[in-house]
Order: sequence, then structure tokens, then C-alpha cells
Amino acid sequence: MEIDLVLDSHLTPAELAELGQLAEANGIRAIWCASYLDGRDPFSNLAKLAEVTSRICVGPIALSPYELHPFRIAMNLLTLNEICPGRAQAIIGGGGEVTMALEIDRSRRVRAVREAIDIVMGCIHQRPFSYQGELYQINDYDPQWVTAPPPTVYAAANRPQMLKMSARASDGIMMSDLSPALATEAIGAVRGHLADFARDPGAFRFNNFMAWYVYDDLAEARHEAKRWIGFRALFREYMMSEFMSPEDFQLILDHVPQIYAMAAQDADSVAGLPDRILDDCVDRLTLTAATDDMDHVLEHLLELKAAGCTEISLELKKHQAHGIRLIGERVIPALQ
Repeated sequence: MEIDLVLDSHLTPAELAELGQLAEANGIRAIWCASYLDGRDPFSNLAKLAEVTSRICVGPIALSPYELHPFRIAMNLLTLNEICPGRAQAIIGGGGEVTMALEIDRSRRVRAVREAIDIVMGCIHQRPFSYQGELYQINDYDPQWVTAPPPTVYAAANRPQMLKMSARASDGIMMSDLSPALATEAIGAVRGHLADFARDPGAFRFNNFMAWYVYDDLAEARHEAKRWIGFRALFREYMMSEFMSPEDFQLILDHVPQIYAMAAQDADSVAGLPDRILDDCVDRLTLTAATDDMDHVLEHLLELKAAGCTEISLELKKHQAHGIRLIGERVIPALQ
């Protein structure tokens, strides 16, 4: 199982390039640049990193056909892939804060993501390419400038319909915050679908996104983990029911706006919501520890490896250089 990093789109191209070179030197497989409402464009933000590295993969996470036409996703991805060359990748999904902020109707989400992946994969692998979907169309796309090996296209998928679609259409899946038990279930389902579609499961990629807060100061680590917990799997009942009572989960639902507001307020508590609930969420939904006491973090990653994950994407919010060196020195050797 290899390690990817998710870095913030608020970082400048120069900062991404510097961290990416450090990551490459420490054995990291890939750098993903998040696509946030108030962030920089991930494709252009990654161009400098793509140019100054020689091995590490680069790509945006996660792109939505509701905000960017699949043709534009394909064109941008192929352009980035020429800069690498051949090391670009992308994740396509149907969620995200951008679509919520733009108040875009996300009905028929599985269909939209499926057609987006069909178009992007077609633009990558077929010349010329035409497609007539229910939602998106393209005619006679035939770029003559493409010379690099093809980029990799993942689908953002956790739930059954999206998992089945991903097995039919994409090169891999990016799950989000799944526990080892849920990851085992999802990966097993996808492998079954791959067999149904006569596809090689050994060539398919299984990635799981997790938040990383392993700092020298445990208090700072837990503060940051709780501050950002609203952006994890906090409101997905099928995930929370693994470790939380219905009564506690209802308390979370009763405080959704206040939980989201913690990030902007640099807060780690919510009035009316017991601290034990947020602490439990941090322990179960994130990788949070002190640098000198991270055995349980390594155990969790090894459980995900046993579940069948081929990659884990770790989101680094603060102390990125410290985290990259720690992952290179302690995590990657433990996963070999």
C-alpha cells in the first residue's frame, strides 16, 4: 500500500512545488491538490510541481461535472499530463462544497459522474472520440498534441451505486473516511463488479482518503482534528452507526451549522454538544496522535492495507513538511 498526500489549494504553486519535491524524496506516490470554493484552480496550481518533479503523480481532488464540463476536465487533465509527462491523475465525483455553494441541482448524480468518466476516459483513450449521453455530449474530439502515456482517472465512491458504476468505468476509486470494516465491504463489492464486467481487479486502484493530524504537540493535533471534523464523514449515518448511538448521532445532526463553523472560528467545541462526542469522532474518523505515540495510527493503516487498499491519501492541514518527513521515515517503511 502506497501513500498519497492531499494538500490545500490555498498553497501557492511555489509552495506546492517545494512540498512536492520533498514528498518525492520521501517516497510519497502522489500529490493531490484539493479543489475548494475559495482556493486556487488545482490544475494550474499543480503545473509547477508537475514540471519540477520526475516520479511523483499529481492531480486534482475532486472534480465535479456539475461545475466543470467533462470535456474541460479531460482537456485540463491531458494538458497537465503532458507537463509531467504521464504522471497526471484526477478524481471525479458528484459532491463537494462548490456545488453546494453554487446551489446546483445534483439530481441523477450517479448518471452525471458516470457520463463524466465515460467522456474523460474516451478523450484519453480514443481518437477521434464522440459521445452522446443523456446529460453530456461531445463530437469528434481529436487532439493531435497528446504524446504522454495516459493519465489515471478515479471515481469518488463510497456507496453501492457509485461503487458499481466506478467498477465499470474508471481506473480506480477514491473512498472517503471509510473504516477498515467498511473499506473491506466496499472493496469486496467492487471486485465482484469488476469480475462481472470482465475487468482485471489486479489493475484497479483502491484509495481511501483520511485526515492526518500527527503533530509533536498532541493538544494542537486534537484541536485541529476537532476544528475540521465537520468536513469528514460526520453526517453519514451508515458510517457513524459503527461506533455511535442513535441519540448521540441525533445530537450531531442538531448542531450541523455550529460544527461546520468551528473551522472558520478556530474552535474545537460546540455549545450543547458534549466534548466526548467530538473526541470519539476524532478517534474513529481521523489519524490523530502525538509524534512520539503513533502506534495506533500505524495499526489503523495496516488494517486498511489488509482490507485491500492499494493507496491511502492523507490530508495534511498544518506542519506539512514535518508530516512528509514523518511519513517517509515512519509510515512508509511500516507498510512495506
